[in-house]
Amino acid sequence: MNIVPTMRTRPLILNVDDDAANRSVKSRSLLMGDMEVIEGEDGTSALALIAERQPVLVLLGVNPPDVGGLEVCRRIKAEWPDIVVIQIAATSTSAAEKIVGLESGADCYLTAPVDPLELIAVTRAMLRLRQAEGLAREASERYRMIVESAVDCAIFTCGLDGSVTSWNTGAQAVLGYRAEEIVGEPSARIFMTEDIAADVPDNEMRAAHQGLSVRSERWHRRRDGTRFWSSGRMVALRDRRGTVAGYLKILCDRTVEKDARDALEALKQELEHRVAERTRDLAAANEHLRAEIVEREKAGEQIRQRQKMEALGQLTGGIAHDFNNLLTAILGGLEVTRRRIEDPRGLRLIDSSISAAQRGAKLIAQLLAFARKQNLRVEYLSLNTLVYEMRELIEQSVGAAVRLEYNLAADVWPVLADANQVRTAMLNLVVNARDAMPDGGVLRIATENTCVAVPEADLAAGEYAALSVRDDGIGMPPEVLERLFEPFFTTKDVGKGTGLGLAHVYGFVRQSGGGVRVHSVVGEGTTITILLPRASGTDVETAAPIDNPR
Repeated sequence: MNIVPTMRTRPLILNVDDDAANRSVKSRSLLMGDMEVIEGEDGTSALALIAERQPVLVLLGVNPPDVGGLEVCRRIKAEWPDIVVIQIAATSTSAAEKIVGLESGADCYLTAPVDPLELIAVTRAMLRLRQAEGLAREASERYRMIVESAVDCAIFTCGLDGSVTSWNTGAQAVLGYRAEEIVGEPSARIFMTEDIAADVPDNEMRAAHQGLSVRSERWHRRRDGTRFWSSGRMVALRDRRGTVAGYLKILCDRTVEKDARDALEALKQELEHRVAERTRDLAAANEHLRAEIVEREKAGEQIRQRQKMEALGQLTGGIAHDFNNLLTAILGGLEVTRRRIEDPRGLRLIDSSISAAQRGAKLIAQLLAFARKQNLRVEYLSLNTLVYEMRELIEQSVGAAVRLEYNLAADVWPVLADANQVRTAMLNLVVNARDAMPDGGVLRIATENTCVAVPEADLAAGEYAALSVRDDGIGMPPEVLERLFEPFFTTKDVGKGTGLGLAHVYGFVRQSGGGVRVHSVVGEGTTITILLPRASGTDVETAAPIDNPR
């Protein structure tokens, strides 16, 4: 029986006490701890409720009126050993009586009256302990099943001296030894005589002891003296302190595969010999043709290298430009700090500058590895909080010619996303909006809740939290909008951008299950909105709203 509740299920607790008032107090405490409670007034009713409802934990008085508490505890542990039993005794109960209670099977002993918070804490602690025990048993059973199911491979362990300590079914099938014949014997007996003379068994253990995973392909010897070709691995087994306590060896019989490889190699050599005999007359012509192919390959490689270097140069220049945007913000923050070093805000500006540098380094790494999938560190986030945290960085990034306005919805839903990726996307949108207003203007950052009723091209129906960045700059014509998110597409001059910024934003948002909306009119400005799915689940609390930054 699995006694540990899931994250979405309250644990069922049986509260047994013949005193109705005491029973009620304990039940209220457990309910306050978000647990489901059923009650019993004596031992007989308790046993009946256990059989019917299967609670995960029983609070049991020592002296029920009908059946003694110790006897009830013994019966519970005999029939339902996974149920946790906490005995609650009167203040006058002696230490000897408590020892008897624990010896009868109780998992914990409390003395009445019990503080409600203590009762909740002890109950939760006992449930966590039982959960850990259950997981350990499951892991041990899974390990046993895996090892015993591997009937095609020999899996065994040995001690530091090389003697066998365990032997699976596959080892018996492959090597011929029964467990009782080999356990305690030197594992070296399965090696060939020449390998033993060359100290191969000890060398493998020494290498494994140093932390290496020792791979080997060699002949090994079965119980009946026949040999087989094996591929294997040996690793060290460590205890909880990290100390090497023994070794694990895995061997698979690869004799059939080796025979097939040897036969194939022999056939290959024979075919090569025949081909060589039949092509002697064409040797001169082939040599001339080979020389031409080599020259053409050299010329092609030179062209490809030039193209690669040109593309790499443009990409590096664009990356330097993007990184410079972050450094500008950092340097601006440091400059303000010099003038206001005694102002407490100076410390926050220093922190913002350090964060900007770290995010810049991560941005560069992502751009250089853009063709690969990103590994997202997903967490529950408040978009308002992220905007608030980046306020000073945004102000330094856009400069004095751009006026910032914020319109953050107080009840914006939390989202499930990678915080660093959201920050990077926000900074990309802000910098692009700034560049779209070369003469300055107004940049508006807003958050809101959005419900999509009908699926769109790249957006499923559902509830989303939206973050939008709007500028009143030059806007974009339709032909630019069509290619806006294509990697390496950019309208900026060479060296001023890679064209990866918006492509990165789009890829991250789509990978997070959201979408991007763009509205732009030439001469009026552009609004880009990223929509991220609303986080849901009973273990999620809506992020506290924050005030719009001024």
